[in-house]
Amino acid sequence: MFVTDLEPPPPGPTLTDTRPSGVFGLELDFATRDEQWLPDAELVDAAVGFDRLIAWASARQSAVLAEFARRGGDGSIRPVTAAVPAREWAADEIAMALTVSPGSARVRLAVAARLDGALRGTREVLEAGRICPSRARLIADRVALLPDAVATVVQDRVLPKAPGQTWAQLDAALRRAITAIDPEGAAERHRAARKERRVDVFAQDDGMATLWARMTAPDAAASFEWLTRLARGMGADDDRSLDQRRADLLAAALTGKLVIRDPTADPVVTAPVSPGKPLITVLVPYSVLTGFDDAPCEISGYGPIPAQLARDIAADAVWKRLLVDPVSGAVLDHGRSTYRPPAALADHVRARDVTCRHPRCRRAATTCELDHVTAWQDGGGTGEDNLAALCTAHHDLKEQPGWRVVLHPDRSVEWTTPTGHTYLTAPYDHRV
Repeated sequence: MFVTDLEPPPPGPTLTDTRPSGVFGLELDFATRDEQWLPDAELVDAAVGFDRLIAWASARQSAVLAEFARRGGDGSIRPVTAAVPAREWAADEIAMALTVSPGSARVRLAVAARLDGALRGTREVLEAGRICPSRARLIADRVALLPDAVATVVQDRVLPKAPGQTWAQLDAALRRAITAIDPEGAAERHRAARKERRVDVFAQDDGMATLWARMTAPDAAASFEWLTRLARGMGADDDRSLDQRRADLLAAALTGKLVIRDPTADPVVTAPVSPGKPLITVLVPYSVLTGFDDAPCEISGYGPIPAQLARDIAADAVWKRLLVDPVSGAVLDHGRSTYRPPAALADHVRARDVTCRHPRCRRAATTCELDHVTAWQDGGGTGEDNLAALCTAHHDLKEQPGWRVVLHPDRSVEWTTPTGHTYLTAPYDHRV
């Protein structure tokens, strides 16, 4: 008797999910020896495989550096103690061996030691090839000034989602976790950092320069928002890019040349630009407003801020109500009574999405376009269930041949690339 209804065996490991190792490196090398014959999807998988191999090698090197750093000054395998001093020349040795400066070598040894101790979980995820070296270094940098116990708690909070996040997304998650776990320290660090606000200029090539400013997050976000609004309001006849308009507007404002002209007046009326209060979205739990706790708050498109800073902003702000599901963290309702339904709907979608819904983009939804996920001409409606915030670049990408975007009922957005790979962006979790 022949059995014909047996299910096929599950697929074996691929270049994207095999645990990296030295043997995996050989397999990867063999699989890509004739890369010109590989289909597009396998080239992408191979690129992921090499990224995982790099992460594994970085973790193994970190373990070696940590072992080297903790040995006694005489080179013995005894751990460093009060009786067995550390090697004073360790950084110099590593600097010469790796062709880096002594300062860089000291930092690498310090990071390796932290990854071998309080941040051991980060090194394990790195060794498994699930995060890249730059993101492991980011975790170490963000918690560098925190006590080991607090650093470990922050690490454990962000690691589960870290493999699916970009550097910027992980950075925001780290800042949010630090603010949540150590609110008093976050407020103190903000007060100290605020004293360092300044403006500087750096010369560049070809007659150009960079004007650099360090200021509070609300001031920076509001400044950029108004530059963007003014730039977009300059009309379709202006052939400059949005970036060029922002730069020119900033220069004109700071040199006293930025004015508003009313060509309909007789004579033409000219007045300095005074746009009033900028619009920035600040997510603040009700418990913070009432002073019940100091949970972290957030500026849309920037990231977490301390509770006290959010309360300061709230004292001089126009408020809009958001009803948030306490279980899922999703926006259920955006209270508004002064605008027509289309404006309320736009506000609701932007409040729901917070940022561009491309999986790797953090552009604030307030500066994004609202896209009909299913095109209007294809029967898509203008409703919350068919609208998503997309920045201009990713709105254009969505319309390119081979790309497919689906907005699911739970408001997650699924992107499918021309090679058939899929990426999911979950709806923003408004819970702290």
